[in-house]
Amino acid sequence: MTAESVPTGLWSADDVAELTGILAARRSRLWQLTQPADLAAWVFADPEPAPLDPPPAVLDGAWTEGLDEPQRAAWALAGWVARMTMPEAAPTAGRHWLLSQVNGGHGPLLRLTVGVLETLGVYEFGEEVWLRVAAAPIGLAMDAGAVDLEEWGRRGIEMLEDRTKTLAEEKMLLTCPDIDTAMWLLRQPPVVAAARMLNAWVAAGPFSFESRYRPEVAGRAWQAAETLLAGAAPAEVGGERGFDREYAASAVSSDLPTQRSFDADAYRAGVSEHDRLCEALIDHLAAEGLRVGAGLHGVPVDLAWRDIDGRQFIAEVKSVVGDNEVEQLRLGLGQVLEYRHRLAARGIVATPVLGVSRCRDRAWSAICGDNHVILLPGEGTPHWTAALTIGRQPDAGVATAAHGDVSLERDKA
Repeated sequence: MTAESVPTGLWSADDVAELTGILAARRSRLWQLTQPADLAAWVFADPEPAPLDPPPAVLDGAWTEGLDEPQRAAWALAGWVARMTMPEAAPTAGRHWLLSQVNGGHGPLLRLTVGVLETLGVYEFGEEVWLRVAAAPIGLAMDAGAVDLEEWGRRGIEMLEDRTKTLAEEKMLLTCPDIDTAMWLLRQPPVVAAARMLNAWVAAGPFSFESRYRPEVAGRAWQAAETLLAGAAPAEVGGERGFDREYAASAVSSDLPTQRSFDADAYRAGVSEHDRLCEALIDHLAAEGLRVGAGLHGVPVDLAWRDIDGRQFIAEVKSVVGDNEVEQLRLGLGQVLEYRHRLAARGIVATPVLGVSRCRDRAWSAICGDNHVILLPGEGTPHWTAALTIGRQPDAGVATAAHGDVSLERDKA
């Protein structure tokens, strides 16, 4: 990593400069290995893991004998996080961080301790993963629309109250229900930046656990991470199915905020309506022999599928509850256009679909048509068939199905 590295995308040189100043204010033996400016640039750089060689300990390939698949995955994830989010990961092992194997509330736990803070916990049986990250990168990504909290909720990712005192107001505690979900989360660049930022800060502080360091634990996880590093990158997820995973209904917590500005009943109604619309479209396509899932190549589309000719479709589904019709249409169109752009940047051509509970304003048929988006309002499933059929014709523009009647329009631009 070099101080001359220029971050791209969400981050700017100002972000690097600000973090450099924060780190430079700390007196740390970490500066024997790197410098504050280099470390700040690394935090925001494109995620790359520390190389396998040199490892923090001598590697022993036979140690995995007797481990089942969840245990192998847990060790791999722990090593992946250490190699991806620890500054100068190999030379700082045992001096600024350690990986320990302890008995947690749900069984054996692999725990990453950086400085004075535990920043990762992975249960070996794979049923839970927790992660502490800096709040600032996540907040910036949310403001830029690069983090979809609804998708996090669908995957069972939760942000919990963190009772640890270190950087109490400046960090988040995230939990994932399983290792696959944790890997999905950790492959998001804003989350990697958030994990790196927190680890950089605490690694530059005191570390009083050197006597507890077991190099063989760090070395084994380091080696196990190769199974993940050799696997599919986010752009390679999805395969031939046309989606990343099976669709699952959103989970709504029973303990929702009670502020006056938050209408819990309306929120629950919106989530229920969203899932009803998704299931209706899934059932409609299933009747035509098409299998539908969610997500595509790491992009959090609501639904995705391939038609009988192998063409890729993606759908953003928006519930209309009360008087939020225009707001939902605007939001949904913006999202599906963003997703199409992100997939196109990865070489994936997808036909975008916007599904909504209702659409009273006929101008939206033309608005979507101008943007080559198929509009599917209401539950007019016979009309959906016509719209999607025209939408998959190579020379067609966009088909839109108007609520209550059929309005099929071809873009003549």
